[in-house]
Amino acid sequence: MYITDQGNQRVQKFASNGTFITKWGNEGSSDGQFLKPESITVDSLGHVYVADTINNNVQLFISN
Repeated sequence: MYITDQGNQRVQKFASNGTFITKWGNEGSSDGQFLKPESITVDSLGHVYVADTINNNVQLFISN
C-alpha cells in the first residue's frame, strides 16, 4: 500500500499488515520532488503514479 504524505512532501510504502517499507520524495519541483502530492495509484505492472497538485504534474515511478 502506498500513501501520499502531503505534510512531508513524500510517498510512503507499507506492507498489507501496516509495516513500513520505504519512503521517497522531498519538497521541490524537480523529478522525485513534490509540492502537495495528493493522489496515488499503482498499475498492474507495479508502476506508481503520483499526482502533485501544486507542481501541476503526474510523476511515474517504476519499481524494480
